[in-house]
Amino acid sequence: MFMKPLLCIATVCMICAACSSDTAKNKTAEAPKTYAVINKKSINSVSVSLDGKWLIIGGEDKKIRILNAANGESVWVSDEQPDAVLSAAISPDGKYFAATCGDNTQNTAQVVVYDMQTKAEVWGKKGQTNNIQLVKFAADGKSIVVANHFSIAFYETQTGKQLHYFSGHAADVAAPYGHVDAVTAICFTNDASKIVSVGWDKNVKVWDLKAGHEIKNFPEADAINACLLSPDANKIITAGAGDLHVWNRTTDRTDTIVSYEDEIKCMVSLSDDQYFVTGDMSGSIVLWRTSDYARLTEIRKAHHLGAWSMDVFPDGRHFVSTGGDGSIIVWSLDYLLQNKPAADSADVYKSEK
Repeated sequence: MFMKPLLCIATVCMICAACSSDTAKNKTAEAPKTYAVINKKSINSVSVSLDGKWLIIGGEDKKIRILNAANGESVWVSDEQPDAVLSAAISPDGKYFAATCGDNTQNTAQVVVYDMQTKAEVWGKKGQTNNIQLVKFAADGKSIVVANHFSIAFYETQTGKQLHYFSGHAADVAAPYGHVDAVTAICFTNDASKIVSVGWDKNVKVWDLKAGHEIKNFPEADAINACLLSPDANKIITAGAGDLHVWNRTTDRTDTIVSYEDEIKCMVSLSDDQYFVTGDMSGSIVLWRTSDYARLTEIRKAHHLGAWSMDVFPDGRHFVSTGGDGSIIVWSLDYLLQNKPAADSADVYKSEK
């Protein structure tokens, strides 16, 4: 006699729960935030602080800027640097930041480390002749790695004391080691005793910091601009002027080649390495799935003059990209996942065992 009302109540509860679930699934993801264009000049580099509060950018206007990551407001601007700022980074503990510059034609290249709180210069290596393409802090923040044409050097963060130096050389010099052109990206392995470097000389190199020399080299057919490591550090994903390559450090072979139609300039991992994102010269932002290198989402011409740099926020689900048009865009992974499908699925070639 009382079963029907109870059944009705149960049914209503089930319907409400289903509606609630559908609402959660269909919830609109956070839309990208585009910050004010700065001088409409290319922003060559962006770095996110470990607490996610600050962005450090540098570019063709020859200035280093610290922005509030939440609203894009500029909170500090450096004096004009000797040349275009090529790379910028923030230490993991948030105490220091660093920037490099140069134009490869004069003695204007330099790397300088600053105190984050006071903005005072801590130390610098100035008057260099080759572009200093890259600066990056080690995971423990105690050292930074600096790369230019040919060479890679490690310095103590607080003092500037040189810790390691890996020499390269010009292409016309016969030598069995080192890069012969600009070093464009570096990855640290899990044990921190080895690093991976890539460059315009079309080579992927693995270096042993303790031994002090190169231990592996993987040659490619095209210049390389970016690299990532798999969670176990056994695979190296590279991207640049040609296809994406996945190198297996155990077999010393290419596991996978993924066709791509444009030059990729930057690349970061998201959400515990389940996904990665690339930015290319056409300005497109592409989301990939790491497990099978499937192209999931493509936002065409997000930056009108190319996507030049990107970095990930601490939550692993947001990242920032900068472009040749001076634009800065903060993205959420959920937004990209909801904007499926990708325009054109890429061809993925698996190597035979």
